[in-house]
Amino acid sequence: MDIAEYVEFMAGGGRGPRGDELRRRAREHLLASGWTLYKFAKCDGRQELRYRAPHGASYISLIVACKKFQLFRTAPPRNPAAARGKPRKRSAAANCSSGKGMGKEIARVISPIGAENGGRKRGFGGDEDVCGPAVGNLFAGDCPTRHRKVRRVSALYADDALKKYAAKKRKKASASPQSSASPQSPASPAASPSRVLRPRPKDGDKAQAAAAACQPTRARTILAVLMDKKILPPTAKLSYRRTRDEPPAKQGTVTAQGTIRCACGCGGKAFTVAEFAAHAGGGCGEERPSASVYLNDGRSLSQCLVQLMRAHGGSSRATGSPSPRARLKRRCPPELGDGDWVCSVCADFGDMLLCDCCPSTFHHGCVGLDATPQGEWFCPSCRCAACGSSEFELADGEFTDKTAIYCDQCEREYHAGCVRGRGDQLECCPEGPWLCSHDCSNIFQRLQGLVGRSMPTSVEGVTFTVLRSTKLPEEEAMAAEEHGKLCSAFDVLHECFITLIEPQTRTDLSHDIVFNRESELRRLNFRGFYVVGLEKGGELITVGTLRVYGKKVAELPLVGTRFVHRRQGMCRLLINQLEKLLGELGVERLVLPAVPELLPTWTGSFGFQAMSHPDKMEIAEHTVMCFQGTTMCQKFIVGTAATPRR
Repeated sequence: MDIAEYVEFMAGGGRGPRGDELRRRAREHLLASGWTLYKFAKCDGRQELRYRAPHGASYISLIVACKKFQLFRTAPPRNPAAARGKPRKRSAAANCSSGKGMGKEIARVISPIGAENGGRKRGFGGDEDVCGPAVGNLFAGDCPTRHRKVRRVSALYADDALKKYAAKKRKKASASPQSSASPQSPASPAASPSRVLRPRPKDGDKAQAAAAACQPTRARTILAVLMDKKILPPTAKLSYRRTRDEPPAKQGTVTAQGTIRCACGCGGKAFTVAEFAAHAGGGCGEERPSASVYLNDGRSLSQCLVQLMRAHGGSSRATGSPSPRARLKRRCPPELGDGDWVCSVCADFGDMLLCDCCPSTFHHGCVGLDATPQGEWFCPSCRCAACGSSEFELADGEFTDKTAIYCDQCEREYHAGCVRGRGDQLECCPEGPWLCSHDCSNIFQRLQGLVGRSMPTSVEGVTFTVLRSTKLPEEEAMAAEEHGKLCSAFDVLHECFITLIEPQTRTDLSHDIVFNRESELRRLNFRGFYVVGLEKGGELITVGTLRVYGKKVAELPLVGTRFVHRRQGMCRLLINQLEKLLGELGVERLVLPAVPELLPTWTGSFGFQAMSHPDKMEIAEHTVMCFQGTTMCQKFIVGTAATPRR
């Protein structure tokens, strides 16, 4: 009744002598039902009182918290007097600020389920100024920075909280001058978040119509991408010239299918850009044929690609190989202080354990735990790969033994002191890539050497290519060529899968992976991904996203073939090429998340096996992508030292 009376009182205007008493009783009712009060430190130094529900969502005002309590009743209320517990003696942490200006009610806080003391409530009696581990982030001082260890999240509660989080992200993005031009800006409010990977349907009347509406009808060539973005007009006239002032050697017209039809007497054959340049006498080995193909308005195709990249906010060069500062481990930013909303291993909700170092959350079983550990707990990724310690420090301008640095290939973290201890020189954060071992160095150099190259396959006319968004200093025109191909790869994935919007960022997850979007949250940090694909006639027909975590494991979370090229063995050809490449690199296994409708295909036709829990624990130190409802599968690479478990 306390909550209902207060809500009714506020609905009537919230004025009258009963206001203070109703507020006190409503607050006590929330505390007795498992809610907590804490102070949130804003960027300007001010602190605000917040109300946290047992499921983890936070609310800024008492009336909103009461309305949410009525809507999502988490547990029957207990007697407020019984929830107080016995007064506690002043502890060693009593030097923390007590927040006396917030009223006596804040002196009694019920910790979330699963916190220390076996999940029992932690009481504060009277005016005792005690700041224990359960409320370590309430006030400034020497208290622990993380104030809870376990979070309970259901899909309903998470959607409610994520909508508020996304609203803040959209507000910040709208204030940015580049937000309207960048393809990585948050999705529109009409786009609903999704956590389930779904192949786009091909059969069925309604499904067929829906699929056809969002599939590009033309081939996914560079010309098709430029036409889709309204940069290249349809049926544009083109000419090949070695320089802008020379007379054209050949002339042609862009077709609706994204090819060039030459105007000479060659029977109206359709050419790709490279083939058209070679046909005009430019030579098959010309490095950038688009720079020599001009429109009638004087622009070259290379300039059109630069225009495309700039329209996207230069995203091809804005992400990729990390800056020196991003390569060093940092403390969790305030906006991620509340932790993630899904498990970093299985991408599902439930009772989750929070890492005391990073914002990642995990189900106990997903990290091999039966119960919540006492004291601090750090996830497998937050431990030095050499010594296993999670301690680190980051002082501006200093590079100490406890400075943690990430490997640019396996993405494991190492203490600078541990690296020096094995004889390696590491006096400061390197400007270029840093690789933790000879194996990672070989893998990194080999993959970088393959970027942008086309390699022949066993099928005539089909080539295997590797692409990656990069920060490496290079000519803008070369970066634009790469960006155009990545746009084609993204279009192929968009044709194969229903758009999956990540609730945390409100962005297209496929786009984030293809263009190496970075994040402080490990499961959303995609800087290590490459795009692998098959090309036929200058068109990307099959595309996959690949990340290689050193020699131990590689992952392929997304792979798809355009509808018009299916049933031709293209996916099997891509997997064969990948296995050959990974075998040469010495990678032990390839893992991927299989959707239910394709699980029999992966396990029956491609030789993958569903991963057991021990298999998953073997690669637990790496954040492997997973989606709700998928089955993680693995395949050991033939020719490596790895042997599958019998």
